[in-house]
Amino acid sequence: MMKSEQGECPLVPMGAVTGKPSRELIRETLAAFREAGFTQYLIYPRSGCELEYMSREWFDTCRCFLEEGKKLSFTSFWLYDEFNWPSGGCNGAVMAAKKEFGAPYLIVLEKDGAYSVRKDYNPERPNVLDPEAVRLFIRLTHERYAEEFGPELGTLIKGIFTDEPSFQYIWGSRGAEEGEKLRIPWYSGLDEEYRTRTGRELVDDILYCLKNNCTRYYEPVLYELLGDRFRRSFFEPIRAWCEAHGILHTGHLMSEVSPASSIRASGKPLDIIDSLSMPGMDEIFTRQYLDDMEWVTLGTVEHGIRTNGNGGLAELFALGPCDMSLERMRKMIRIVSMFGVDHYILAVTQLDVRGNVGKPFYFNPYNRVQPWFSSLRELGADAVHSAGIARKTFAPEIQIRYPGIHAPLNELLKGLTSSQRLWSLISEQETGRAPCVLRFDEDVIREEKSEKYFSTLADLLRWLDSTFPQETRIENPDGSRAGDLFFRTYADSSAEVVNLSREKEPRELYFRRNGQRVRFTLSFNSVFSFPAWRVTPSSPLLKRAEFRNGRFEFTVKEPLDGVSFAFRNYGDKVSLKLDGQTLSSAGESVTLPPGYRELYLESAPQALSAGTHLLELAEEAKDYPYLPSALICGHFAAEGSELRSYAGDGKGLDSYIGILTQETELNVPADAVMIHLETDGLPTELFLNGESMGKRTWSPFAWRIPESLSGRRVSIRIVKETSCGPLFGMEAFRTEEFGHWRQYAPDNENPLPHRISEVHWS
Repeated sequence: MMKSEQGECPLVPMGAVTGKPSRELIRETLAAFREAGFTQYLIYPRSGCELEYMSREWFDTCRCFLEEGKKLSFTSFWLYDEFNWPSGGCNGAVMAAKKEFGAPYLIVLEKDGAYSVRKDYNPERPNVLDPEAVRLFIRLTHERYAEEFGPELGTLIKGIFTDEPSFQYIWGSRGAEEGEKLRIPWYSGLDEEYRTRTGRELVDDILYCLKNNCTRYYEPVLYELLGDRFRRSFFEPIRAWCEAHGILHTGHLMSEVSPASSIRASGKPLDIIDSLSMPGMDEIFTRQYLDDMEWVTLGTVEHGIRTNGNGGLAELFALGPCDMSLERMRKMIRIVSMFGVDHYILAVTQLDVRGNVGKPFYFNPYNRVQPWFSSLRELGADAVHSAGIARKTFAPEIQIRYPGIHAPLNELLKGLTSSQRLWSLISEQETGRAPCVLRFDEDVIREEKSEKYFSTLADLLRWLDSTFPQETRIENPDGSRAGDLFFRTYADSSAEVVNLSREKEPRELYFRRNGQRVRFTLSFNSVFSFPAWRVTPSSPLLKRAEFRNGRFEFTVKEPLDGVSFAFRNYGDKVSLKLDGQTLSSAGESVTLPPGYRELYLESAPQALSAGTHLLELAEEAKDYPYLPSALICGHFAAEGSELRSYAGDGKGLDSYIGILTQETELNVPADAVMIHLETDGLPTELFLNGESMGKRTWSPFAWRIPESLSGRRVSIRIVKETSCGPLFGMEAFRTEEFGHWRQYAPDNENPLPHRISEVHWS
């Protein structure tokens, strides 16, 4: 199982098969998409298809798509498991086999103040809670595809798409019955399981709640049981079948937009989405403003993607409007990518418009009827970038437990997003690992670690600002936090910004990172990327051991290799112990800079286990500010007394001595003439596309941009010569022992922490 691969276009046409298409039409259609850069295609039986579903004619048509696609070098095809939707019925064949294979429900009727209860079935929708019905669905659909296309499963055929299955399809076309007071999903055995869980009768609880208007009394247990049954009966068997045949089970749930709708459709949304090997979502309304976006939907799919590790899928744009700009499409793709989605289904790409006879109220075609069809190549190229973003790691500072039906989860997620907070959803069973873990307790929000309660969103946001201040954020010109945008930072230090404002005027904003502010313009419907820097030190890190009473305790976050210890061998010679064992010398230091190495011995490189370690001065020796007793040497990062693996992002190099190289790729604004760097006064040389723009030793750290690079994407390399000041530490001078000599310490007022240089344009 794999995510969207490099070189594969992550845009997937949802190819609605209409009429009785000829091989020539199929070839022309696929060739047009291939010419536009597409490499994947979803075969979609939908309204307007005049082929008998799952007939010989249908399979021959599917084979034609596969054969012609293979000739055109398509990498992947996707199957759809139903005619139209929702999945589970094989175009009514499942329901026709047995009355009980229709969607089951319990109905409560009232007449003259007396209640009656009946259990029945909706023959128009499938029973996804009945394992036997689902087995029949698999036989009629999945097994038939395997019979026809077995060798292509897991090779050319990448997966099968399931669309909006639910146990909530309990109303037929006739609507409500006379005197109907309540209708809920049901399955054989539900009454017994409810009794086992609660010690009460389900029907008794329902009638009590009808009389006393208190649905919360039975709903939590009811929908938990329904969700468990849904997962076991429908999703797990289909996923197992898919995995046995080497393909992905993908698709999306029904009504993910809120806990109320999602729980009533799926029972346990996070458990259900996790049951898909490639979790999916749909956003067919293209809501793109902070106040109306489907934050719960996005958070739900992110949970499934994080759990499964196979990437994710989004069905997008189906309801149009048909004049939607490619800029707006790009924006939507970028938003879902920031939640881990790396496959983008373009809904719908009809062969022709005859399907509109059955669905005449909306139309958003991704086919040759659009004059901009060829420009989908550019959208696909940007989607490759979005898919790369989807695969990045982000560390949420806030985790929220998925609540019950009545919790205002979307409002909470909207408020956190507006405050530029990084959040994710977790289930009740998961361990909360973020710094802040929130849950709904009735009408208030509780933070689990501090046990603080918040009755309003504003109170929560104020507490977050005071407890978890944001070092990286988007600001207005006056320094206040900008709103109406979606902002996310990643572990590699890159960041993405999406404008969610309804205001059409461009916004002049600032990106704060590394203690610096970078001005940028965020246009209406636009996205903005701040790249990650690859930061490469020219030599190992030297971390001074700052002894107190002859002891220096430090921690190692994860196991480290190749760590050595340099200790003074001149004047007050030093004998050093690590975790109680005397460190032996391998000879004169090879890691310290010239002028120091001659006075120090160095141990052989060794591995350090994760955990706490102790360095001790074995004999009385002074730790002079400019003649350290001992240093830890190696290719690691250090923050305070914690050592960890160096991630290549520049973090943890504050004590580095040597030459630092920063590299990335940037888009040069078309109107930019100069590039400016904040270098903390360090001598700096700038390279663009490998060519030196010259070295600057003092202000202004500015370089003229060659006209040939204006408006182009360029590689940028920044080479900085750091100071030796960090070798001497900062704490060593802060004792009374050194008195007025402290004035000669490294600049405590204006330290040089070797920050990553941010780029400014003018």
